[in-house]
Amino acid sequence: MVESLNSLTYENLKRDIMTLSLMPGELLSAAKIADRYNVSRTPAREALVKLETEGLVDIYPQVGSVVSKIDGDRAKQEWFVRRALEMGVVDGLFENVTEDDIGKMREYCRQMEEISDEMNDPFKTYDYLRYDNEFHAVTYYVAGQKLAAELVANTMAHYNRIRFLIIMEKSYNDRTLESHEQLVKSIGDREKETYRKLLHDHIWFFEKDIEEIKKSRPSLFKQNTETAQE
Repeated sequence: MVESLNSLTYENLKRDIMTLSLMPGELLSAAKIADRYNVSRTPAREALVKLETEGLVDIYPQVGSVVSKIDGDRAKQEWFVRRALEMGVVDGLFENVTEDDIGKMREYCRQMEEISDEMNDPFKTYDYLRYDNEFHAVTYYVAGQKLAAELVANTMAHYNRIRFLIIMEKSYNDRTLESHEQLVKSIGDREKETYRKLLHDHIWFFEKDIEEIKKSRPSLFKQNTETAQE
């Protein structure tokens, strides 16, 4: 029961940071979190500590805690890890993939498409991002790379915060859905090199997207001077 309460508090706080219900730079405390989620201060403190390790919270001893601003440099490093790992599992994916695996990927595509017109709702956008991540996680597990899947799931906070903002720009969603459908088709047709090319292009969208988001929402991002002072 205690463990589930700790996990739920962590998940709720993470969701609220990711969806901008709690804004970058906003002050946090165990008391505030406990009141917000109707829990004791123990799970609240544990959630803060766990989210600090993911880079979503900055904790300053004797001062307090704040929602971290989005670190563009960190996001680019996380993106580097993701693209290296995901391109690296292509051979294993094609060696092991089954029709059931392809069916799971199609189901995630369906779930994304179902809510793609509701991106004005931050929680729907968060679900869309979650389905997107689960879609790609299938490829890691099919390739037998559980550790890589866990690494991507647990170390991509700033990268995913930017992707959340990108998803909220509705013009990008058709691009993502079409790309996913093409990826699934190439797996079903057993066209590995086509898949590899499609995946490369799909992941590299981020390189342009991050610069556009930084220009349109600069207040959400950590500035270079802030990085240098830490």
